[in-house]
Amino acid sequence: MPIKAVILNDTRGDNHFGCFRVMRLIEENLANRGIHVLARSGVRNDWENDRPFLSAMAKSDIIVINGEGTLHHGAKAGARLLRVTDHPARSGKPVALINAIYQENPSEWSRYLQKMTIISTRDSWSAEEASRHAARPVGFVPDLSLSGGFTEAPPNVTRDLLLLGDSVSRDISRQLLALADSRADARLLPILKTIKASKPHFSAPTRLLREGYIRLHARAFGWRHGNVLFNKDEAGFINTLQHGYLHVTGRFHAVCFCLFTKTPFLAIESNSWKIEALMNDLGLGTRRLVRIEELPGQLTMPDVLAFSTEEMRAIENGIAMCQTRAAKLFDDIADAAQRT
Repeated sequence: MPIKAVILNDTRGDNHFGCFRVMRLIEENLANRGIHVLARSGVRNDWENDRPFLSAMAKSDIIVINGEGTLHHGAKAGARLLRVTDHPARSGKPVALINAIYQENPSEWSRYLQKMTIISTRDSWSAEEASRHAARPVGFVPDLSLSGGFTEAPPNVTRDLLLLGDSVSRDISRQLLALADSRADARLLPILKTIKASKPHFSAPTRLLREGYIRLHARAFGWRHGNVLFNKDEAGFINTLQHGYLHVTGRFHAVCFCLFTKTPFLAIESNSWKIEALMNDLGLGTRRLVRIEELPGQLTMPDVLAFSTEEMRAIENGIAMCQTRAAKLFDDIADAAQRT
């Protein structure tokens, strides 16, 4: 009989290529260990009042929480995920929190962590903080988007574009767009399917209206900014990224994509320590972390921004570490589920 799991925080509803990749790799790793996913609760879903999901949870052998970038600064969405440890439908079955940031959260969250069977963060700084809250050692696996290994560019691809991404900060996104508009060799490359995000937690009629608005907005945006490169899926985003000699982004997962496609990048601070922590754990230091006002000067030296031999060695070691630790993590999840 297959092991049964449910997943909390399926982030694919935001149409974010990093989230698509992470969820795909989570599900592939579970399936490879004979674990069948009965149900998924989407990002920002009110799972506590989702009867079909609760019914599936009651039948499952393990609950997997995809932490992603949710558990920082005491976010309400983070607390909603952690409350699963107290829900009657859990019925004592193991809870695994994986791929999570954990930063500057309230002390009252400790009681949730202490009830979990498995806790795995995606950086060492988060692991240290979660360890204090859980009152036991917590390990980390670099973001699971890296666990698929390298994606090599085809041999005939020429890297001749400056790719400007987006950011969780609207102001940073506007400045990156203005920079893209100012250079003939630049293209705007969002990590979302469109500039506007979907709202999967909205009611069905409102969701349809939202999707119509998103399509109209994307079309109008493309007319105004002919240099934007929208992509329909993860593979398209990767293909476009492989044409860049440099990617400038404020998105954590865009940095991850740059690492496994060997695309040189500059990263602008996000809304948590996630980018800085990843750079620290991979031994890449702070060289590629920049402030938006520093960009014009940095972009005058594209040759200097190519990956050095030392950086490539650090990236190769980091991805190998991620693959090894991810395999162990999912083995642990399967073992925990079989013991129920």
